Amino acid sequence: MNIRHRPTAEDTRERIISVAEEHFRRVGYAKTAVADIAAALHMSPANIYRFFASKSAINHAICSRLMDEVNAAIGAIVNGPGTAAEKLRAFVISLHRHNKTRLTNEHRLYDMVEVAMAENWPAIDAHCQRMRQFLAQILRQGIEAGEFRAVDADVFADTACNASAKVIHPTLIAQCTACGETDQEDQAHRLVDLFLAALRP
Repeated sequence: MNIRHRPTAEDTRERIISVAEEHFRRVGYAKTAVADIAAALHMSPANIYRFFASKSAINHAICSRLMDEVNAAIGAIVNGPGTAAEKLRAFVISLHRHNKTRLTNEHRLYDMVEVAMAENWPAIDAHCQRMRQFLAQILRQGIEAGEFRAVDADVFADTACNASAKVIHPTLIAQCTACGETDQEDQAHRLVDLFLAALRP
């Protein structure tokens, strides 16, 4: 006997988020209405509101998903093989490439991320904190291995993230690209060289 799987509430939430994200990528989050998401799912808008109180709640859920993807990628670098110096370089360069690619290839989705950053959505704040924690973890690995001199890892990580803003912050990357700066990755490498020189035993 063929028994149909009845979707759970979480299944339905994930379907709503996935369809909404697809619409955001295609037409932009500002032009996507709850009615558009509902129509694509063959649901009524009222049914969407059973799972999300507002379109803003859907926005936040998509933003959280996007930040979780970045966190997972950086986490794999931090907890993977390699020296602390290699991980530090990969941390900065990977963030730069990811954010620049999102701007270049998915600018409609980026519009939402830019608003999220400007308005300090919880997912953005949590992501920034996680990046600082990851960087501090790399620094502690380097100190324990004797690669780096002893520093306050949390303070150094906070300072390094601030200093790297031009090459890892999506809005600043966009502004530099619009001004014709094409060597931002080279700048990112030079920043890492500076950090490593400051950390040298």
